[in-house]
Amino acid sequence: MRFFKLDGLAGEAAGGLSYGQQKLLDAAMAFMGGPRLVLLDEPAGGVNLTMLADLKERLTAINRERHATFVVIEHNMEFVMSLCARVVVMAEGRVLAEGRPDEIRANPAVIEAYLGH
Repeated sequence: MRFFKLDGLAGEAAGGLSYGQQKLLDAAMAFMGGPRLVLLDEPAGGVNLTMLADLKERLTAINRERHATFVVIEHNMEFVMSLCARVVVMAEGRVLAEGRPDEIRANPAVIEAYLGH
């Protein structure tokens, strides 16, 4: 709880937390057992910018300090691009592109699929 800056809420029921706090709690529970790999499904969905920054900071620290890897399924591309060293883009159930965030941003197939030009 402390690592995710939720220690002040330890006595609260999870259902009483804000949506962003619940997302942080979800991440905290996922990493509680010290796994080497965690799948995060839409961790940024519906989270305000302050909580999103906290989540990114915590995930980055876990990756750096605990050498844990996470797979992020997410539609918030700014969050993904600022968090991940390697990105896999899928469209219609198939891999469209793989690479570093800068490569993905410049990939014509990704631009066509998601921006339409």
